Amino acid sequence: MQMKQTIIPTLLIFICLPITAYAAGEWWDNSGKNEWFEEGEAWKEAEVTIPPYPQQENLLEFTVDNPATQHHQYFLDTRSLSIADDYVVRYSVAIQTRSGATNVFYDGLRCTVREYKNYAFGVNGEFMLNESATWKAIKGGDFFRKALLKGMVCDRITDSPKSVAEIIDQIKYNR
Repeated sequence: MQMKQTIIPTLLIFICLPITAYAAGEWWDNSGKNEWFEEGEAWKEAEVTIPPYPQQENLLEFTVDNPATQHHQYFLDTRSLSIADDYVVRYSVAIQTRSGATNVFYDGLRCTVREYKNYAFGVNGEFMLNESATWKAIKGGDFFRKALLKGMVCDRITDSPKSVAEIIDQIKYNR
């Protein structure tokens, strides 16, 4: 008799549990409507001002792991380095090729989504505004951007930008 008293309630629990879970899940999901989920405000990019062209005394060399460009030198302009209220790290980079040519970019980098935007590029010692600037995913050929993203300007654990002082220390002292 005691066994029946134990088995019947146990079976009822196993039969009713999926029905209850389904009903609870349906309430939470709300048939695809987002009435139960509230998002914050959409991300909005801060206004961008192109900085002065990089000067040699403000350039800090950093390492990029790319065998194809092992003879290139990469420099971050410490004067242009900033982090705005939109959490975008903005910086100028100068890349000196082995032939002596120098390419200069003024970029923004979003750590949380791993995207970059090229606001301007260097032409004859001045920045030229990039009229077609859009946010793009950092991909395979973006070696210097990947190097900055992976540990130099972004915290690897939180995916948030480091402070300007931390970024400079990371590049100077590799810490």
